[in-house]
Amino acid sequence: MQKHYNKWIEEANDRCPNVPIILVGLKKDLRDDPAAIEEMRKRSQRFISTKDGSDTAHAIGARRYLECSSLTGEGVDDVFEAATRAALLKFEDGESVRCCTIL
Repeated sequence: MQKHYNKWIEEANDRCPNVPIILVGLKKDLRDDPAAIEEMRKRSQRFISTKDGSDTAHAIGARRYLECSSLTGEGVDDVFEAATRAALLKFEDGESVRCCTIL
């Protein structure tokens, strides 16, 4: 998994240097879904824990780690609020915000 993080963080930093990064874990609702857990097990995979996500965010220099589920709506507002706050804080610091990418 680490090589994927390295690839994307390098891409983000190259294209948008000095832009705050927020790492977002998606499909939070599947973490407790027995069918999804079994499917992941069949592929020798597992869901990332909240701690793993937080540790990765820290390792890549992300401002925050958040989780959400578009199916249940849990955490979605928090993600948009965090992105808005990060952009506004960057703007208030007198730095121009050159890009904002939501993946």
